[in-house]
Amino acid sequence: MLKILQISIWCLLIFGACTQNQITVLHGPQSLKGQVYGDSITDQNIKDVALLVDIMKDNTFQNLKIKGKVENVCATKGCWITMKLNNGELLRVTFKDYAFFVPKNITGKNVVIEGVVKLDSVSVTDQQHFAEDEGASKKEIERITSVKQSLTFEAKGLVIL
Repeated sequence: MLKILQISIWCLLIFGACTQNQITVLHGPQSLKGQVYGDSITDQNIKDVALLVDIMKDNTFQNLKIKGKVENVCATKGCWITMKLNNGELLRVTFKDYAFFVPKNITGKNVVIEGVVKLDSVSVTDQQHFAEDEGASKKEIERITSVKQSLTFEAKGLVIL
């Protein structure tokens, strides 16, 4: 009788241990929560937009994830945004292959973008096009007469936080 009781206790312990819920803790990167446009973005290695000028001092291009506040949005269809750099200039962000657009009412919202930043020559035609999208007057657009060197960002994904 004692042996049967011992075997029964062991069986209960073994089966009881097998049926307990186990908790799995993930330690890898997670997708950012928010409204996602384009590719999803993980929460690792995100740089603040204020650091971008310093990061790009010795580089002509780099793959990055950056976080910052939206300053302007293309009023026509949401096909680009701008973010303020620490030198007072605006970083123009376009979307890879025009694969996605963002809502036109996200000015002032924080976003994370992932893609390629590069030092680029922005043509007079492109500058005039962007000025027109921003609602600049015809006189303001006509004053744009020279190519401009600036940082540009082509995003493959954007998350509105």
